[in-house]
Amino acid sequence: MHENKATPIRVAQILGKMNGGGAEQVVMNYYRAIDRSRVQFDFFLFKSSKLVPAEEIKEKGGRLYLLCGFKSPVRYIRTLTTLLRENNYAIVHCHLSTLSFLPLLAAKRAGVPVRIIHNHSTSGGGRELVRNIAKALFKPLARAFATHRFACSEHAARWMYGAAYTAELSDKNTLEGARGKIVRIMRNAIDIGHFCFDGSKRSAFRSEFGVADETLLFGHVGRFCPQKNQQFLIQVFKEILRVHPNSKLIMAGVGEDMELIRAKTASAGISKKVIFAGHRSDVDRLYSAIDCFLLPSNYEGLGMAGVEAQCAGLYCLFSDKVPREVKVGDGAQFLSLKTSCADWALAAVDCANLRNDKAAEQVVQAGYDIDAEAEKLCGFYISVK
Repeated sequence: MHENKATPIRVAQILGKMNGGGAEQVVMNYYRAIDRSRVQFDFFLFKSSKLVPAEEIKEKGGRLYLLCGFKSPVRYIRTLTTLLRENNYAIVHCHLSTLSFLPLLAAKRAGVPVRIIHNHSTSGGGRELVRNIAKALFKPLARAFATHRFACSEHAARWMYGAAYTAELSDKNTLEGARGKIVRIMRNAIDIGHFCFDGSKRSAFRSEFGVADETLLFGHVGRFCPQKNQQFLIQVFKEILRVHPNSKLIMAGVGEDMELIRAKTASAGISKKVIFAGHRSDVDRLYSAIDCFLLPSNYEGLGMAGVEAQCAGLYCLFSDKVPREVKVGDGAQFLSLKTSCADWALAAVDCANLRNDKAAEQVVQAGYDIDAEAEKLCGFYISVK
């Protein structure tokens, strides 16, 4: 007589466009590490998604649903409500920041008892004024339809959920405010071994892009958009070349500002020194290849690439708009965006060519080991079902 295996809990993971952004990477990291015999993920994405690991999701037992975008909100809600009801989900986990109110409303209409809102971001930046106003208006709606609240950092939790969540982080990864309101901190955890420094990766990657061993290679990973502030980065790198002419900058990512940044690079006369690497599925190799990581963001929920870069032993230079929680070892420095580009350049050159030998151990101690964090998430899903 064969023993019947329990059917895994299916969790509806609600995302927007899957174009290689941080939130999608977080969900996929957890999906790869979670015990899929107990918990399975189904992915709900916009049809306009361009970088969907469809074969991997299906191979691991997940399902994929492509929906219209928010330009047709009524159609989106109607379609999602039907899918959630037909599949009888007990848990919906939504990763769309303040726009989560639309899928969470659909989940409530479908009778889903556990509706998680998960905030990965904040707001800021003059070029995103309209978006920031919309975020402020949608916050109360997004919170209203959720039964459970998640965030990637304490900073992101307080931005989304307010002063009720200002208590210290406990051993259970929760913040509990004075009125008993709780938000769970779900860290942007990573596969530690995958991102550790590797000399062979360094040599191969540099060879691929024609970067000599003696060249200082500065790196940046992020979507090309106002949030990531690549315009400022180009100005900083121009100053780096004054201090250390034998330098190059490599930027990995895609986005709406890519052509703008190419133009800025050309107008600065440094095109031959800047490498646009596009979307990469091998950023672990990039981190081993570069000598210093730069993230001058206008705002961040956490800054996942910063954790990955530190795991590789890199010394990193962050703007003061990146939450201090991103510092998971000895190799992080924060500078104001009001500080001159020349001072940023001096700090970057000082950071270059240093490696933190204790990086992997420090990342684990800081709570960013994906295996440990995925087990916690699995336990949470099982406890609330």
